[in-house]
Amino acid sequence: MVASTNVWGDIAKQIGGEHVNVTSIMSDPNGDPHEYEADAKTAATLSKSQFVVENGLGYDDFMDKLLAASPNPSRKVLNAADVMQITGSDANPHIWYDIAKIPDVATAIADQLGMLDPANAATFTENAKTLTDSLTPINDAIANIKTKYTGAPIGYTERVPGYLVDAAGLKLATPASFAQSIEDGNDPSPADNVAMDKALTGKAIKILLYNGQVTSPATDAVKQLADKSGVPVVAVTETLPSTDMDFQAWQLRQITEITSALGG
Repeated sequence: MVASTNVWGDIAKQIGGEHVNVTSIMSDPNGDPHEYEADAKTAATLSKSQFVVENGLGYDDFMDKLLAASPNPSRKVLNAADVMQITGSDANPHIWYDIAKIPDVATAIADQLGMLDPANAATFTENAKTLTDSLTPINDAIANIKTKYTGAPIGYTERVPGYLVDAAGLKLATPASFAQSIEDGNDPSPADNVAMDKALTGKAIKILLYNGQVTSPATDAVKQLADKSGVPVVAVTETLPSTDMDFQAWQLRQITEITSALGG
């Protein structure tokens, strides 16, 4: 099977175990997923796959184009955003930060694998349950932030951790339009730059969540100003940072770093 990113690829591997061979297309921890361009190798891999997991919401549009170019009536495609029931033209596509809905995707993957491999369906179902249970420490860590720091003002350079910020009860206190501009590959407006700088120099935010994977001169300047102003900076990423870390360890590490930056 094929997953558009190593986030969904890792989750699929945990569910499929030894019975499934998973290829993750976007897996470079230093690459910008928004600028990914598929090549002939990617197209060939997708054309041979029985089962494909894509993110949706425009995050991995190249998947739909490649799948359309190699029709296969027997191939199954799971759109994570559809499973999580996240819709809208301006919906935040970084849906893997919506931890509460990850079990829905895990169950859907297990169900689909079970239909493709009925002999191991029970194993896939059990593995999905194990994955869901393993999210408990993450959910507890999010609940801990919400208990201690509800309403705490934070800033971010992109919407990457947006679902996590909402779940933890934190409040975005930097321009949402600044983050949207960065995500779209545009320069923030002068007004947004001024507002972001003011939030940092005046310490109007407790922490800055910084996309450590996708940077630009504008975000580098924001990070430098945060460091200079004494505002803690926590890096978040869009894909798993290494092959040695699974989804759960990655998310828990980031949440632990956010908790520490907020005051422990």
